[in-house]
Amino acid sequence: MKTPDEWMREFEAKIADAKVKAEAVQRGLESAQGTASSKDGAVTVTVAPNGALTDVRLTADAMRKSHAQLSAEIVAVARQAQRSAAVQVAETFEAVNGTDSETYRLITEYLPPDEEQEEDALERPRYAFEQEFDGGSPPPPQPPPRREPPRRTAPRDGVDDDRDFSSESIFKNQ
Repeated sequence: MKTPDEWMREFEAKIADAKVKAEAVQRGLESAQGTASSKDGAVTVTVAPNGALTDVRLTADAMRKSHAQLSAEIVAVARQAQRSAAVQVAETFEAVNGTDSETYRLITEYLPPDEEQEEDALERPRYAFEQEFDGGSPPPPQPPPRREPPRRTAPRDGVDDDRDFSSESIFKNQ
């Protein structure tokens, strides 16, 4: 059986170890970010460790692309940057707790697909509103059908339609 002093020393050692690990995670997360660029360098995206956009840079060449090409390229590059940031976060947790930890397993389970898988996905046909998207400009959105407000009809023969059909008063004297 452990003495109170032995138990306290072990407890303090565990706390010191947890503090070192927490500091390592904090440093790793502070430095983790993902940056990716398109193949031609026209689009560069940087994201925070959580995947939030922190910077988008477009060159003059990017502005010469169609809006559909540019938006698709920004999304693809952002996904690459997000994966890069997520891999850095996973590596931080791997260094602290190893690959057998539950935290590491959860983080790597939700990693975005790698670039090769992403390129395969970009080559597959895309569909919008059950019509094949040919990579050109998408059809302009159709405005919702205009709905006319309901029309109120005038009472017939000057009689109010909301009349009471009974001859009894709603205020009854008893």
